[in-house]
Amino acid sequence: MTYLHHAASATDPYLRHEVGEAVADPVTFIDHDDRRILVVDHLQRDLFAAREDVLDELFERDGLGYRELVDDRTLPSHDIEAEIVLRALASLGVGEVAVPACFPVAIADHLRGAGIRVVVDAEGWDRRRRRKTPWELEGIERAQRAAEAAMLVAARMLKAAEPGDDGVVRFEGEPLTAGYVREAMIEVLARSGCEGGVSVLSGDDCLNPLGPGTEPVRPGAPCVIECFPRDRATGTYTDLTRTYVIGPPPGEVAALQRACRDALAVALEAARPGCDDVYARVAGRLHELGFPTQLHDGDGGAIREGFVAAAGHGVGLSLHERPWLGGRSDALAEGDVVALEAALCFEGLGGVALGDVVIVTGSGVTFFTDPLPYDLEP
Repeated sequence: MTYLHHAASATDPYLRHEVGEAVADPVTFIDHDDRRILVVDHLQRDLFAAREDVLDELFERDGLGYRELVDDRTLPSHDIEAEIVLRALASLGVGEVAVPACFPVAIADHLRGAGIRVVVDAEGWDRRRRRKTPWELEGIERAQRAAEAAMLVAARMLKAAEPGDDGVVRFEGEPLTAGYVREAMIEVLARSGCEGGVSVLSGDDCLNPLGPGTEPVRPGAPCVIECFPRDRATGTYTDLTRTYVIGPPPGEVAALQRACRDALAVALEAARPGCDDVYARVAGRLHELGFPTQLHDGDGGAIREGFVAAAGHGVGLSLHERPWLGGRSDALAEGDVVALEAALCFEGLGGVALGDVVIVTGSGVTFFTDPLPYDLEP
């Protein structure tokens, strides 16, 4: 099968995975007869000529008649790129292509009109993405080290924070807010070559896990910190989650932390090639411990408290990608990079969440770096 994609690699993770470099203008990638070909314009040639690690050959648009198409006023402008793609395939004798689900409809229609069979193979393209390249793995490791450095800064701030008589927690004389912690972490990420992605969820903010966090940090309240930076050089992500408490943690919070540690250990043990029930195992363990889960208590709908999320997800050129580890889980494959997560949240109490990114190997999982402790004490 010939694989085909046409997109701007700066914004399309499927194409970035194949070609390595990020460019803002669309290029055409063709994988045909074990030849990895990229169709580029003359301004892009030098950039991609250096990527012999991922590309075998470059076709220039000018060599496919681009200039004559531009000069042909009878041809609509939006058909020029489609005709270049068609000509590239014709030069290779290709009559059928497999494209990702995000492939441009206009180009697909143009190819079909010319007799090319265009098959949407979303599964096949996702499998390609799941096989991480060496440069992607290097980027994920850089992002992971940056995330750990930022998490240690947050832990230091929480450890040094001082509750005042007015109920306000201060760090170095300033009120310790979620935004204050988040900005300090983002500065660390930036110095490490990463674009910051941080949420600081204190108290009931944990019930809105997709927000950045707005609640003030309070003594005794769990503070869930998720750090998901993007390595600027490669565009790859990582995803690190820890929970801290200023001062002695209340017994109920400590119980949540023990349950999450137990559930995360289940996920880490289960994550092996062929396993498709990590989510069910994590939910089952939390259910055994007496906590509500989406799987056991959802009754066909969402629940707001307890184990309300997935047990993780793939990580790479997108923060959330295949394999999925939720209600419809994928079977894991050797080489998958996944964030394994366990979280519990309750209104009026807050929540605890723990998570790490690992590589699935034939004998289990491998951490990118030695994991940070899971303790509530910062």
